[in-house]
Amino acid sequence: MEKYKISILICLMGGIILSACTPGSNQFTPKEMVHKVLAAEEETNVAYYGESTTVTKENETEVERFVMKEWRDGTGKIRVEIEGNKEEPISISVNDGSSLISYEPKQKQALIMDDREMLALNQPSPMDQVNFILEQISKTHEISMGKEQKVAGRQTQHVIAKPKAKDQLYGRQELWIDKENWIVLKMKATIGNQTVETEYNQINFEADIADEKYSLKLPKDVEVKNMNELNPNRKVTLEEAREQMGSTFLYVPEAENIVLNNVELIELKGEFSRTEVSMDYTNNNIPIFNLSVFPTPNEDDNGIESFTASNEKRIRFRGVEGVYTEDDTYQMLLWDEQGLRYSLMIMDADLSVNQVKQFVNKMKYVP
Repeated sequence: MEKYKISILICLMGGIILSACTPGSNQFTPKEMVHKVLAAEEETNVAYYGESTTVTKENETEVERFVMKEWRDGTGKIRVEIEGNKEEPISISVNDGSSLISYEPKQKQALIMDDREMLALNQPSPMDQVNFILEQISKTHEISMGKEQKVAGRQTQHVIAKPKAKDQLYGRQELWIDKENWIVLKMKATIGNQTVETEYNQINFEADIADEKYSLKLPKDVEVKNMNELNPNRKVTLEEAREQMGSTFLYVPEAENIVLNNVELIELKGEFSRTEVSMDYTNNNIPIFNLSVFPTPNEDDNGIESFTASNEKRIRFRGVEGVYTEDDTYQMLLWDEQGLRYSLMIMDADLSVNQVKQFVNKMKYVP
């Protein structure tokens, strides 16, 4: 789980794929602080060729290293190659402006996305990326400015984000942001005993990149799948969800101030293979909580007894023991009952845990 959390942040490097105030400067939010010291003008897309190295360590021991090479034309065309220790390509991704191909040579598999709306969502500007990171950690971290430093020959502003409490979702974060164009040229994330550091070794904003670089011809023996057809979610009724689950399950019945707005069946494959039902509840068309249910994972021999983070506490409802997790960014109830695991994510900040427990205590089985 820790590795996954860090990877979410590292993938923001270079645009591939967080309003607290810092001590001694309480008149600015973190975002305003960064905007004051960086160039004010925003480039929606920046053209360049760059190479960066990502190193993952656990207890100071290196466990993974890969190199990422990027070509960007400034209009949305992108090529990214990721190489492992043997300098062999792990993956090649090419966005020609109208479609995205993600190719894994060793697996002889390729995924294609040709949904223009989805392509646009996956191309945030450098400024948008920094703002997203700052917004995610604005309530949970103390933000401060370090000294200006050079990374890959470029002048950067060092931004340091220290968590206010232990076991924060994003841990300690450090960003080195290019002062001219907002690209994060270096990022270091530490969560628990794991550290992931990504740094550009070189970056050239005047590179002459041939247009052929933004095309990719796949070998004939490659299995090609369309991402648009791989969406594991589909809307269903409660009755249809019960049939697909193979057994009945608990749900929160609608009431005067609660509406079951959407029910989706999620078919996950691979390591987390399972069938899951997701239920969205609203009040006056405003999301208030999401309830999901799936078979209790076999590897959880101790069930929820294995959950021990400092921001988790045991609570009892419905005659069973559950876990209540409260962070500055989310609240969640988790419990196992009759071979199923239930997860209730609270989306309305005004909802107290006692109010949610009242909803849960009134749950019924789908007839």
